Amino acid sequence: MNHNSILSGDFSEQQWVDQISKNFDDEGHDDVSDVPVCVFSVPKATTRFKPEAYAPLAIALGPYHHFETRLYQMERFKVAAVKAILTPDQVLTFESLVIKRLIENQPMTRACYHKYIDLYDDTLAWIFAIDGLFLIGLFTHYVDISTLMPKKLINNGVLYRDIMVLENQLPLCLLDEIWQALHLSSSSHDQNGDNELISMMRKFCEVHSPLKLAKDFNYRVETTTRYLHLLDLMHHLIVNNQDAAPQPPQVEILLFSNNNDDITIVKEDKLTENVERDHPIKVIKNITWEKISNLLGLEISQQVKEDEDDDDLRILTEIDVPSVTSLSKHAQIDFCYTNGGIKDVKFDKNKGILYLPILTLHDYSEVMLRNLLAYEVAARSRSMREIARYIDLMSGIVDTKEDVKLLRDVGIIRGSMNDKEIVDMLNGMNKSGGGKYIISGNKTVEQVKEYYNNRPMMKLCGLVKKDLVFSKKVASVVFTIFASLLMMLYSFCEVYGCSRLHKGGSN
Repeated sequence: MNHNSILSGDFSEQQWVDQISKNFDDEGHDDVSDVPVCVFSVPKATTRFKPEAYAPLAIALGPYHHFETRLYQMERFKVAAVKAILTPDQVLTFESLVIKRLIENQPMTRACYHKYIDLYDDTLAWIFAIDGLFLIGLFTHYVDISTLMPKKLINNGVLYRDIMVLENQLPLCLLDEIWQALHLSSSSHDQNGDNELISMMRKFCEVHSPLKLAKDFNYRVETTTRYLHLLDLMHHLIVNNQDAAPQPPQVEILLFSNNNDDITIVKEDKLTENVERDHPIKVIKNITWEKISNLLGLEISQQVKEDEDDDDLRILTEIDVPSVTSLSKHAQIDFCYTNGGIKDVKFDKNKGILYLPILTLHDYSEVMLRNLLAYEVAARSRSMREIARYIDLMSGIVDTKEDVKLLRDVGIIRGSMNDKEIVDMLNGMNKSGGGKYIISGNKTVEQVKEYYNNRPMMKLCGLVKKDLVFSKKVASVVFTIFASLLMMLYSFCEVYGCSRLHKGGSN
């Protein structure tokens, strides 16, 4: 048990014997080998940088945090909420209808949890019954339940936050058992209640998801085995949201001649061609500083100094992924939101536009994103790295509040979270693990970097920086030679007397 548990003592030997003997004696025991583990305990490597994001603040759902003292005070509110949504007949028959059914199905429910649950069957059944029905009540009777909850809990979004914590997830198969036991479906044709239950969970995800969800949604009965819990459903809907990127107008640049009345409109590619052909930088490029230095018997290093004063030049050469401000300022890359999802992240190199999905951030959005990432890591599926790739991209291009402001101005970032919090959040989540190897395989990132580095201005800045280094080296060589000549002249004057030579010369 957790060391913060209100229960006294550890898991007893007798309790272990009772459970093992019960499982051993059960005939026709359900085969749970095909039941996927979906409620994971988040490893310390993930929680190290911000552990509070992976634990509930007010309400525990399921066995992982149920008996922690700081959370147990909310138990009376959960019980009151459950009784409020049940009919008098359902309250009277609750134990026979729900508890008995959950005890019978415990092998399957226990198999969904990553950690072994050291609780008796009836204890666990009551936990699942109260917490499961409370969660269903939030989907079906939110107004009634919200009046029973502390106002601070609702107003601050703590309730929504806690529901999306990975360790707080309740398996969908458990919710379905409760739904069927109490005959909660409003449709006579929906005997299992699957469609209606998942539909309500989807609506909750739509309201609180930081990213847009897939529009096309299949309500087939088989979805109960495909969507494992609420967080898994949100993950599936985020990852599978895909839409065609919008087609913005052709990017054009205005070139002004010396005569203010003359305005020339040139396509961006044509401008690039003109700059590369006509720019006087070719003159600088053709200066063979290396040959000059070699004649002097010196070797000039092409490595850029780490203590370069120009911050912009340092950014161009040192960071792996340029920031939003740098992409916009130095490479004239525009940003446009797509109505699709994270699979629609795309860079159009012909137009110089980076398409990004709309990201809506509120107080509890960071917890949702962090737990979605933790779920991807825990599931260890190669197909479940989409959100991690997206977060890696965003943490790479967002470095300052100016970056966030630019994305707000074009409608990509929205919501009540302030700019500094967004910067801290994105860069903080990148520390949670897995980032670098995912970035290296991100096609969009590589395309942006290649485009950025090949822009005429970037080539010019790189060349100027290189030649400035050469110039400084050559200047130091010339200064050294000049100083040496002065020293030789001084020594000569000390020996032969320059004043007498000067007088002799004047005669």
